[in-house]
Amino acid sequence: MLRLKSLKEPTNPEDGLRILIARYRPRYLPKNKESWDQWWKDLAPSKALFKEFVKDNTIGWNEYERKFRHEIRNNPNSMNALNGLRSLSKTSNVTILCYCKDENRCHRFIIKQMTEED
Repeated sequence: MLRLKSLKEPTNPEDGLRILIARYRPRYLPKNKESWDQWWKDLAPSKALFKEFVKDNTIGWNEYERKFRHEIRNNPNSMNALNGLRSLSKTSNVTILCYCKDENRCHRFIIKQMTEED
């Protein structure tokens, strides 16, 4: 089962394998407080797309989603990671993490959708 969480939410035993899918390590979190088991940068938006959507706010959600899906589909490493996540989540609990508060406007929501598509 695949779950979504913000890094700011508490860890729970039902989370299973906790995978951070952010491009950047959260600066507010000391290394000794890291709450993820693995860090998969290949499922994060590119630096340029992150800048457009989060930092500069020059594109809206729909454009961000379109560009992010394009990035993932056209990057072999990202597709391998996505397929690995899809397989893992069929046999065990997996929680994908990011620092965005609203999971419905975060790339982790898109990644979950993509794991459910054929």
